[in-house]
Amino acid sequence: METDEVLYSTAVEEGERFSVTYIHSVERSPVTEVFEVRDTAIYTMESHTESFGAGMPYEGEEVEMKDGKFVIKNINRRVHGGTLRVRPSAVFPHHIRIGEDDITISDAPYKGRNLEIEVIRTYFRR
Repeated sequence: METDEVLYSTAVEEGERFSVTYIHSVERSPVTEVFEVRDTAIYTMESHTESFGAGMPYEGEEVEMKDGKFVIKNINRRVHGGTLRVRPSAVFPHHIRIGEDDITISDAPYKGRNLEIEVIRTYFRR
């Protein structure tokens, strides 16, 4: 965020989903949040958690248990400002999964940086 340096870039399609997985700092349990790309906006769609403790996501249309985790579905909430801001943990592994890519953002060159994930419309394919 501070430098506007692009650390990772990939093409995405309308409706494509990606996830951010981290260990919750208070609950010490894994959390996976699923996002969807719509035009140049990012929407929170699902949250997968092991509990509903302090600071854990809890809003959504549907909640079900799957593989020992609460899966909150149909959250359908636009990320404020259209840009997802992430500060990777320096203590626990922190991942972004998009398409076939699994990026460990708790490692260099991402570690210790405030990151922005944004969708930029282009008119040319790479």
